[in-house]
Amino acid sequence: MQAKTAQAEKKAQAERKAAEEKKALADKKALAEKKAQAERKTAAEKKALADKKALAEKKAQAERKAAEEKKALADKKALAEKKAQAERKTAAEKKALADKKALAEKKAQAERKAAAEKKALADKKALAEKKAQAERKAAAEKKALADKKALAEKKAQAERKAAEEKKALADKKALAEKKAQAERKAAEEKKALADKKALAEKKAQAERKAAEEKKALADKKALADKKALAEKKAQAERKAAEEKKALADKKALADKKALAEKKAQAERKAAADKKAAADKKAQASKTVNSRTQIDSQQKRDSRTELLSVSVSLNTGKIVSIASIGILASAILISAMVFIAG
Repeated sequence: MQAKTAQAEKKAQAERKAAEEKKALADKKALAEKKAQAERKTAAEKKALADKKALAEKKAQAERKAAEEKKALADKKALAEKKAQAERKTAAEKKALADKKALAEKKAQAERKAAAEKKALADKKALAEKKAQAERKAAAEKKALADKKALAEKKAQAERKAAEEKKALADKKALAEKKAQAERKAAEEKKALADKKALAEKKAQAERKAAEEKKALADKKALADKKALAEKKAQAERKAAEEKKALADKKALADKKALAEKKAQAERKAAADKKAAADKKAQASKTVNSRTQIDSQQKRDSRTELLSVSVSLNTGKIVSIASIGILASAILISAMVFIAG
């Protein structure tokens, strides 16, 4: 009896040790999972930082490129303005040269005219004594000269008027060119402002898109973690239920076995009692020693029956203790899974 009790105690200790090792293994696994989660989180943060740095670098490159393009545009515009000024200067010099040449021509004509008039006057004075015909001829020539002079004056006035109109037209053209340049400059500035606004909008859209993708990734990860935790919890609950069912089946089997053993013992006892009664009746004439032997056999049978009942009771206690231990382990595992999650 003591040996069986010691064996049961040893078995219980072994089960407790197994439960402790199982708990230590679960703690180690939970710690490893927690460490892996921390490493994944660190890797994700490192990747996010690298992405942010790359985006800042890309933004800086875009800004440098925009500044270079703006400078190149300004240089091109300044060169065009310088070229236009050079062209206007060349046109003005060309016009001044033409005016100077026309003035020299006009002066030469006047000098030639003065010389002709002087010569005509000398001829008139020398021929004062000529006949009336010569005088009429001279008068006619003088009149023709006056008409020619008036015509020349009229022509000079027309030329001056044409020059003034040409200058006014050139001034009007220069003003129109200046206005067109101002309009082109305003259009270019408007286009540059629109491009800058479009770039800012594009950048804002990229930032919003990156934020949305980051949020979607975080939501997806949280959902996956929640799903994994639920799956882990469900597995623990299924395992606990399976262990509970196995324990119940084991207990039911042990109870059934104990009942069958008890029934067999009762049948054996009944058979022994029946046989003892028959033997007692058949051997009524036997000595007291025979009667003593029968009593000894009955006592042995009684002791065997008591031992069987004790073993059955001890088996039931062991099964109950094991059931409580398994149930406590399942509750502990579920609590650890919940805490780790």
